[in-house]
Amino acid sequence: MEVTPWPCPLTLFENYLESKAGIQPYQGAFLLHYLDKIVYPDISPALLTVAGVAVCVLNLGFYGWILLGRGFRAS
Repeated sequence: MEVTPWPCPLTLFENYLESKAGIQPYQGAFLLHYLDKIVYPDISPALLTVAGVAVCVLNLGFYGWILLGRGFRAS
């Protein structure tokens, strides 16, 4: 369904059932509706910055340990 201009039949059926149940059906894409909060959680920018820097520091430390530990022994 991603390569065609038509909506997914299951999405149409889901929206139909939600409207029959008195629930306002969501508008837009399925992935944006259900996975947006999982992929893009509501986290403060400061926490995201700290987490990003921590991942980079750990990654650089790991590669430095590999290069220094194994690099000089192989030479």
